[in-house]
Amino acid sequence: MGKGISVFLGMGYSLDSILQIIKLSKENGFDRIFTSFHIPEANYDIVLEHFSEVSKLAQKLNMKIIADISPNAYNFLGIDEDDLARVKDLGVDVLRLDFGYSEEFIANLSRNRFGLKVEINASTVTERFFDELQKHTPNYSNIQACHNYYPRKNTGISETLFIRKNQLLRRYGIRISAFLPSLTGKRGPIYEGLPTLEAHRYLESYTSARHLIALGVDDIFFGDGNPSNDEILSVGAIKDTGIELRVVAYVKNYITQRYMEYACYTNRADCAQDVVRAVESRRLLINNEVIKADNCVNREKGSITLDNEGYMRYMGELQITMKALPQDNRVNVIGKVVEEDLFLLDYINEETKFYFKIIDN
Repeated sequence: MGKGISVFLGMGYSLDSILQIIKLSKENGFDRIFTSFHIPEANYDIVLEHFSEVSKLAQKLNMKIIADISPNAYNFLGIDEDDLARVKDLGVDVLRLDFGYSEEFIANLSRNRFGLKVEINASTVTERFFDELQKHTPNYSNIQACHNYYPRKNTGISETLFIRKNQLLRRYGIRISAFLPSLTGKRGPIYEGLPTLEAHRYLESYTSARHLIALGVDDIFFGDGNPSNDEILSVGAIKDTGIELRVVAYVKNYITQRYMEYACYTNRADCAQDVVRAVESRRLLINNEVIKADNCVNREKGSITLDNEGYMRYMGELQITMKALPQDNRVNVIGKVVEEDLFLLDYINEETKFYFKIIDN
């Protein structure tokens, strides 16, 4: 999974602050930069000057640059639309074609000889678009997709539409990215955040990022151009191994610690109705260890449980309850998913990967 930030040139951000954010993001696991060359409010007298410095730093740090572009943007930049060599020389790795381009143009561009990737708008693709694109023999291995961000309140897309668009893109093997907002560094001129999903507009970036990962995107980007250090650090720390669940540990001993700190679990392919069943868990017992009954209490939704010796060959199976279940003397309750993360359980389906992040009570 790739992680990216957005930089907006000619929008009042100092060049020094932009370069510092790029450096901090790289130090925390980010590997790509999104920018736009067709924002009406931007001061294009300084865009190219600042972009040159951004490009130099990106190259030094081995970070990819994705540039959002439209036909008008070529006029702003003083570049001919067919001059891909000049675009490449600017330091652009991926051209995101926001609007105003035909399917034939996109297909032809996907076969360019300059190593430029082509990014289409994931939020607006349709069956008709792909039917038309197919006629012009596109190179799908050179095409990726990124959803829109939506500056105006109430205009972000729904999760239902998001999933539908992604399912369509997956049929063509296309890599997908999406935006999450910053709550502290919102971009002007509206300052309402730059999310893809409307549900994320006022949600902390750490949770928005994990939700996008649970929805199966390949890459995530901060939409807003000035996220806080804490936001960069929290999103950067998210692993790409599965869905991260914040949990509180109830029973603390060397066996439960091993289970709670295990790197990554997998839900069974024949996933249960009432619980998540960790495939790897029964193999974690070593040296004829025995799990004694302990904290056998009622199981709230999100309870993390460990079957004790009373369940015989099931001893050592770790589960997460998907709904409230009664007390069972054969089942130890060793922890619980925090309330704010319970919604993420809905995205643990067959063979979904997940892991725990232990927090203090």
